[in-house]
Amino acid sequence: MDASDAPPAPAAPPIAAAPVLMRGHLHPGILLLRLLDALRQAAVPVAAGLLLQSWWFVGFGIVAFVLRLGYALARYITLEFTLTSDELRVREGLLERQERRIPLDRIQDLGFESSLLRRALGLSVVLVETASGQGVEARLDALARRDAEHLRETLLAARAAACGRAAAPTAAAADGTVDAAMPASPPAPPTPQPEWLVHRSTAGELTLRGLSDLRLSAIVVTGYAALQFADTFGLAVRVAGVARDAQEWLRRFPPHVVAMILVGVLFIVMAFGVGTAVLGNLVTFHGFALTLRGDVLQRRYGLLTTRQKTLPRARVQRVTYEQTWLRRLLGCGVVKADSAGGSRTEGEDTVGGWDVVVPLARDAAAHALLPALLAGLEHEPFTWQRGSQRLVLRMTAQGAILAAAASASLWPANGAAALGALALLPLWALLGALVWRNLGFALGADFLALRHGVLGRTTAWLPLGKVQAVIVRQGPVEQALGLASLTVFVAGGSPTRIPDLLLADARALARGIVERAGVAAAATW
Repeated sequence: MDASDAPPAPAAPPIAAAPVLMRGHLHPGILLLRLLDALRQAAVPVAAGLLLQSWWFVGFGIVAFVLRLGYALARYITLEFTLTSDELRVREGLLERQERRIPLDRIQDLGFESSLLRRALGLSVVLVETASGQGVEARLDALARRDAEHLRETLLAARAAACGRAAAPTAAAADGTVDAAMPASPPAPPTPQPEWLVHRSTAGELTLRGLSDLRLSAIVVTGYAALQFADTFGLAVRVAGVARDAQEWLRRFPPHVVAMILVGVLFIVMAFGVGTAVLGNLVTFHGFALTLRGDVLQRRYGLLTTRQKTLPRARVQRVTYEQTWLRRLLGCGVVKADSAGGSRTEGEDTVGGWDVVVPLARDAAAHALLPALLAGLEHEPFTWQRGSQRLVLRMTAQGAILAAAASASLWPANGAAALGALALLPLWALLGALVWRNLGFALGADFLALRHGVLGRTTAWLPLGKVQAVIVRQGPVEQALGLASLTVFVAGGSPTRIPDLLLADARALARGIVERAGVAAAATW
């Protein structure tokens, strides 16, 4: 039979379009918000132009006002969002059209913000984040509150259905082919699931967070910046003159009175910093509530700007319990969670505190709510292990090198007084002992736990199924002492590092993490 006589291959069946669940535009109230923004930004150059009688400034302000308002009007007219059972599409642009498609199973976090003015107009900002690490992937500013709530419920239900379809095996016909032409039946309207309260922050907890959140370094940096600002604008001479006058005034008093005055000034500065921290925490996290609906965590908080944040538990890459030295002394700490694409530095909050799961909780309460963040953690028996005591030797050796270098550099100018730098040696030895006492790790069947710190302590829990890479690293000193550090990378959050392990222990732990991570990841395929 000639090849030309063979029957033509059947054409591939068309792919059925995903059903549209929701389609909408921005609320007209966004034009009022943009008008107010344009007026506020144009007011400065226009006022400066009128004051200086410079029409160039006035014209610049008017042109900026028209351009900003025109851009806002064009975005309002052209922006359209469409939610299907597979993706979220956002189209916008007049001269340059743009269409952004976000698969539902790639959406990491869904957030809502509403300022005082937006709340008065009944509007909300919808923020969609993925694992791209670029922050907000789509921003819908602004939707009516009812439309935003409906979008959230529909999107969460559609995402759960999309993830279920991806995990389920594809139905095949009797001859082994997949019937792709059969259109997908539209999903049933989302039914509200019961919502469980995991934690609600009290005013006392938020006040305690502010009281224990004071950072003296921030005051020092602010003071230095103020001096630089004064020097830039020629105010340094006046500041110096005021300082000299204050010094002359203080010389009139006995030394003990001067000491009391300086202590009083320091107390006022500290009280101002504490009051600012307490007020900031009360405003930012007012009414904080963490709830669990199905498999999705939801956080609601804020006084002036209200925020709502949804985070599926399956997207949590790492949970940390962070304690400064003061919070550890008080037996409390902050619970935070990292999702894919949401990298941050330990001890710092992301914008708006969106990585904060609980602003402040007592030790027992914080550990009791961990299973709500990492399902299965309550069944994990952890056996904590410590690093090698050679860590103290390594820190002491580093202190000796630093003390010798400091003494040698100070000797020509200070003579025997430079030997005071040798005090760094016992200080570094004490530091090494503190680091070793706080260091610990535990490898379970599904989770890796780590704790580290000096005076404060940070404890982290990582699902092994989220591990992306494990690196064993040795520096020159570590090679000499037979030590190594082990760094675990996940898709979100800063790398988790376990320092100063014996080289053989580090390699064995790395193998154990990789093997168990493969098993845990395969269980979710």
